Amino acid sequence: MPLIPEEKFRPTREQFIIDLLKSIAMEENAIAHLMQAEADKIKAVLGQSGKRVDMSRADLIKLGNQAAKLMDVIVMKEWLLLRKLENVMELGGQWDEDDEDEE
Repeated sequence: MPLIPEEKFRPTREQFIIDLLKSIAMEENAIAHLMQAEADKIKAVLGQSGKRVDMSRADLIKLGNQAAKLMDVIVMKEWLLLRKLENVMELGGQWDEDDEDEE
């Protein structure tokens, strides 16, 4: 196995897991903002936001299709984030076992 030289700011195991969890949380926050923006756009079209936007039937269908595509992408992203979270949890569990072996 190659030796990795010590670096001044190398994170600890715990910090590494925390950083991974933070990255998941930040991605979830970004997804929430995307969903809120899409909801605001739809509310505007429906006149529920106080800013009525007149659209043709074709434009409404296009808006619905765009919203559906966005939700498809979000569902896929959520699935990837779930896998990432499961991997982080597994990684944390492996490190806990390593710590017990060292004692």
